[in-house]
Amino acid sequence: MTPKEKQFVDYWTEKRKTWSWRKHSYQTFITVAIPLAILIDLVNYFIIGDTQYDFFSFSHLGTFIFNLIIISVLTIMGLGFANWNYNEGKYWSILRKNTNKLQ
Repeated sequence: MTPKEKQFVDYWTEKRKTWSWRKHSYQTFITVAIPLAILIDLVNYFIIGDTQYDFFSFSHLGTFIFNLIIISVLTIMGLGFANWNYNEGKYWSILRKNTNKLQ
C-alpha cells in the first residue's frame, strides 16, 4: 500500500464514522446551491433577457426561491450519494488490493 493510499484509508476510516447528511447539506447549500441559483438567475434575467417581471419583485423572489429549493435538493442528494459511493469504492478497492497481496 502506497503512503497516499494509507493516508486515504486512515482518513476515510475516521470520516465515514462521523459523516452526516446535516453537515453535507449545509456545506453543499452554501458552496454550491446558492451560487448556482444566483448565477442561473442572473444569466436568465440579464443575458437571456427573461423580463416578464421586474428584477426586484415578489414574483421574481418567488421564482428564485423555488429554483433554489429545486437546485438544493438535487445537488445535495446527488453530490452526497456520489461522494459517499466514490470514497467507499476507493476505500474497499484499496483494502481488497492490500488483502490480495497478503495472500
